[in-house]
Amino acid sequence: LLRDHRGQHVGLLAPLVVNRKGVYTDLAKWAKARGHTHLRVDGEFLSLSPFPRIDRFKEHTLELPVGDIVIAPENEAELRMLLSKALDLGKGVLHLLHPLSGLDDSMVPGGTQGRGIGEVTVFSTKRACPVCGTSYPELDPRMFSYNSKHGWCTRCVGTGLKLTREQRKAYDDSVRDDDNKGREQSFPSEEAEVEGVVDEPCSDCGGARLNPASRGVTFEAQAISDIARLSVSDTRKWIAALQLHGRDADIARDVVSEIASRLEFLEDVGLGYLTLDRAAPTLSGGEAQRIRLAAQLGSNLQGVCYVLDEPTIGLHPRDNGILLNALAKLGAAGNTLVVVEHDEDTIRRAEHIIDIGPGAGKRGGRLVAEGTAADLSRAPDSLTGRLLASPLRHPLVPRREIDWHAPALMLRGATLHNLQEVDLRIPLGRLVAVTGVSGSGKSTLARDVLLANVQSALTAKSASSRKWQGCISLEGFQHIDRVLEVDQTPIGKTPRSCPATYIGFWDAIRKLYTETLEARARGYTAARFSFNTGDGRCPACEGQGVRTIEMSFLPDVKVHCDTCHGARFNPETLAVSWRGKSIGDVLRMEVDEAVGFFASMPNISHPLQLLADVGLGYLTLGQPSPTLSGGEAQRIKLVTELSKVRDDVTRRGQKPPKTLYVLDEPTVGLHMADVEKLIRVLHRLVDGGHSVVVIEHDLDVIAEADWVVDLGPDGGAAGGRVVVAGTPEAVVTARSHTGVALAPVLARGAT
Repeated sequence: LLRDHRGQHVGLLAPLVVNRKGVYTDLAKWAKARGHTHLRVDGEFLSLSPFPRIDRFKEHTLELPVGDIVIAPENEAELRMLLSKALDLGKGVLHLLHPLSGLDDSMVPGGTQGRGIGEVTVFSTKRACPVCGTSYPELDPRMFSYNSKHGWCTRCVGTGLKLTREQRKAYDDSVRDDDNKGREQSFPSEEAEVEGVVDEPCSDCGGARLNPASRGVTFEAQAISDIARLSVSDTRKWIAALQLHGRDADIARDVVSEIASRLEFLEDVGLGYLTLDRAAPTLSGGEAQRIRLAAQLGSNLQGVCYVLDEPTIGLHPRDNGILLNALAKLGAAGNTLVVVEHDEDTIRRAEHIIDIGPGAGKRGGRLVAEGTAADLSRAPDSLTGRLLASPLRHPLVPRREIDWHAPALMLRGATLHNLQEVDLRIPLGRLVAVTGVSGSGKSTLARDVLLANVQSALTAKSASSRKWQGCISLEGFQHIDRVLEVDQTPIGKTPRSCPATYIGFWDAIRKLYTETLEARARGYTAARFSFNTGDGRCPACEGQGVRTIEMSFLPDVKVHCDTCHGARFNPETLAVSWRGKSIGDVLRMEVDEAVGFFASMPNISHPLQLLADVGLGYLTLGQPSPTLSGGEAQRIKLVTELSKVRDDVTRRGQKPPKTLYVLDEPTVGLHMADVEKLIRVLHRLVDGGHSVVVIEHDLDVIAEADWVVDLGPDGGAAGGRVVVAGTPEAVVTARSHTGVALAPVLARGAT
């Protein structure tokens, strides 16, 4: 102190509570009874007369001001006395509050308005370097988590990335908001990630995410940040090689076995290549799915009933087998597994199958068949059983030849994430499937590189303004007029949004009702038949058809509007009819019924027929968008695109813009019968002159592709390369993981 703080007016504080939750009124009474007037709480001096009530759910640091002094040789005796008192009250730890930018009056209660502004240095008689005198706080498990402020690197806030001041503040504010809501401080969720963060390591921690004190603690000569960089497989080997004795062995016995168990399950589901510190946003869908499974299933419990909703989503057939083996092991340990699934391999391996149907929506909900896969195959009303007995035979349509002189996209030097300098030719005007095991780089290639760069190239004002992302260059984009990603995000967030309004044929229906004799007599315009605005909608529910009832201590409940009974319109509007149906009746119609009802109106019946073609005939025209599944929303988007193709050709007399469609696993959530319908829709897009790139694991879709880009050979660092690019038959010949799984599917078509 005499050496480093000579001449400074400092405050000596005894830490009583460090980063703990509570109100600490008893501690304040204790301090007041011993003659103290203030406590420093979270950096602010608070009076003990009276002591204010602090937030019990927030972490607090309480320090007792022991005294303040100007450090000088002539004051050494008083300094030693204050140090002795502070170290006694702080149990060997002292906090020194010293000036920041010369604010000498900040050391005492009331100084600088009592805020205690200054810099705090920790001194300890227990955890201090004997050479330089640097002291460290008591070790705490939170120090080794980059999701906690106690452990994270302060420059990158635990991200491991180089952040600007604004980005760092955004992360920090997000954490502070969580803390103020009474939750444990943690790194912001994926939804709160800041825009524009560059993939460059933090200059302070080098990407380790932890602060220097946390990185300085070692076990078996390894810092926790070093272990975090290991893969699951390498970590398991390190754990297995530990040789602990005596007290260390007693402490580690249960911990090590628990760690080993969880690592083993991660390996069992095919994630041995992942590093422990892998950032969540960089995980593929299949990787994230299996990590969630590992978190739930890796506990070695017995007598548990697990309910899994489509666990094979995002998994390659090779990985499906790995997962199913792990689930079988779980069942053999005395557990019960109930799996909701469309995957053929999973269905065939089930010991008992419950088939619900026979259709979807209102047409389903009944037990069609149950038993083994063989039992379902013999059930006359089971569509699942029928497809198990007679799977699709490929190709459904003749393959389109690949002309090497025809337009194509040429991608050069793709290196984003795990891509290994990929050079790739993607033929246009064809159905192209991007395949490979989970984590092989499919989404990175198709979405983050191909889709992003085509979008950037088409919107760039000049060649000089084009900037390629994750690759050296992209050629051939001039043959594309627009690019569109057709994903499974909702088509609308309010009950007013529905298939009829999203696809666009609702305007034609409104116009049709406007032209009726009744509407003309009443002077109604098309606005009268809108449930979004105007005088025609129900005033009670404002055209939503439902009303929201607020429930005390429970989620809000939506019920049918008791005024219009879900019809969305007022009685005057509903009095107008066309072919005996009111506008409200039309909204309640199922698509299949509406196709026949509007058969004489091609501009309405055509998109309705497309909805039926993609397997959505059970939906009502006014089905609220929030009630649609992701697969339903995606197919509605495809129908919208097919409708635009027809509109451009028949109504405007011009060729449709050549579009590149990118779809990421469109078969998610689809039954085998719906997959066939989806395949035919994709073929219709290609036949319309467009290009379709689909990231897919479903073997029926891959077998229908004109061209397949198979990435791998494995996931993570062992992936990111083109194993084979060619026809499905060429992929089978290459004997890659995809080729091995695809071979029996193509063989069905040859018999």
